[in-house]
Amino acid sequence: MPLNYDKWANLELSDDSDIEVHPNVDKKSFIKWKQQDIHHKREERRSALKKLEIERGINAVLLPRVQAIRDGVHEHGPQVFSAEVARLGNTPSPDKPLTDAPGQPTYDEMMQNLFIQVWEKARVFIDDSEKLAAELISQLTKTEESVLHRNSAIADEIAAIEVEEGQKITSEGIRTGFDSSHVNKIGQEENKSQQQHSQPSQKSLEVLNPDAATNTPANTANNTADDLPSLTPSMATLARIPLRQYKALVELIAADKTLLSDVTTDALFVEAFNAGMEKKTTHALQCVNAGLFIQYCNKLGKDGLSLFMQRLTQAREAEAVFMKDVQDTHARIMERSAVLAEQSSSTNNPQEKEQIQLMSEGDTAITFDVPEGPAPENIILEGDAKLQQLDSETVKQWLNQRWSIFEAFDGELKQALSSNSLDNVNKYLANLPVSSAENIVKDLDTAGILNFSSSEIRDETGV
Repeated sequence: MPLNYDKWANLELSDDSDIEVHPNVDKKSFIKWKQQDIHHKREERRSALKKLEIERGINAVLLPRVQAIRDGVHEHGPQVFSAEVARLGNTPSPDKPLTDAPGQPTYDEMMQNLFIQVWEKARVFIDDSEKLAAELISQLTKTEESVLHRNSAIADEIAAIEVEEGQKITSEGIRTGFDSSHVNKIGQEENKSQQQHSQPSQKSLEVLNPDAATNTPANTANNTADDLPSLTPSMATLARIPLRQYKALVELIAADKTLLSDVTTDALFVEAFNAGMEKKTTHALQCVNAGLFIQYCNKLGKDGLSLFMQRLTQAREAEAVFMKDVQDTHARIMERSAVLAEQSSSTNNPQEKEQIQLMSEGDTAITFDVPEGPAPENIILEGDAKLQQLDSETVKQWLNQRWSIFEAFDGELKQALSSNSLDNVNKYLANLPVSSAENIVKDLDTAGILNFSSSEIRDETGV
């Protein structure tokens, strides 16, 4: 039974002419066909990524508008919905996504079509204002959930494409190792590790916005809980302003210029975390919106407030980028705060312990190469000369060892590994004592089941 060496098929050097072909096959034609095939598949992946990014950008613009109308109906009744439908029909905006699609509908046209569908399902309660409002809220909430579900699916599709792209080592992506800024300093890392173990653990804030300024919550990992800023009355007012109400934000900031501070963004993000832990989704979203608005203004310098407001009002794509950042940051906060809330609720549990979790770094992907069974009786090594030089008995022993290690795992771990899902494996490890989880990770590594792959070439010589 031949062994499968498909994992070495990821090397794609489209300009490599060192290819062996059958004597009856024209070598130049074969190389040209191979190059064209590689470029064609690469363009297909890039085209798919572009379409998914456009769809995610459209959702980033439409979702806050759906949420704002739903909240308005909840607070003031069905007349908010009717007023928005009337506006869309009487004074529609010409703004639309920047795509090459013929007949691309505007944002307002898409909202109008959506509201028509919502109204068709809610109109049966037109004679009862309370029931009508409840049905409108229900339909708009379902729409929000549908968009969020689609955004999650888009993220998975993009991640899958990026993993596939990362597995293809092309001549375009090759960089000189010593040009990389990532160099492991073994001595420094050991000293750092010793210092961390010698110091008492401190409560820190999760990194959420890597592009934020130096003092934003994304970069205050060394702050203790006592150092985290709290909301002032002016900051609290900022946090109550709905999405897309930029004029209200500007008026409040203009009246209190002290709000143009990194501390304001920090405090608003902390408040967003607290709101997320209490499942106050809308409040958390408004905190993120105000916090990022302040941050963007600060990045633009002395006249940042007027410059950013000008960009938002004159370039629809600028607002789309901003709203996408708001939605993405809000999603990360809600996800992380849910984890923190769950951990907080179990602090009185005496069984609560540290956890071992597998984490990827940068563009590194973690996968699991699960053995399909024990080694066959007859092993045929196929491939290049080096592979054929391996001893078949040694390979057979190695395959049997892998299978024995895998078979020793319980059914739940086997199922998690077979799903090739890092989340499923981490979920299993989280329920184990640290020592048991460490042993499992060690066995996974010994059996060659745990794989790390990256498209980036790094210098890790330790110099």
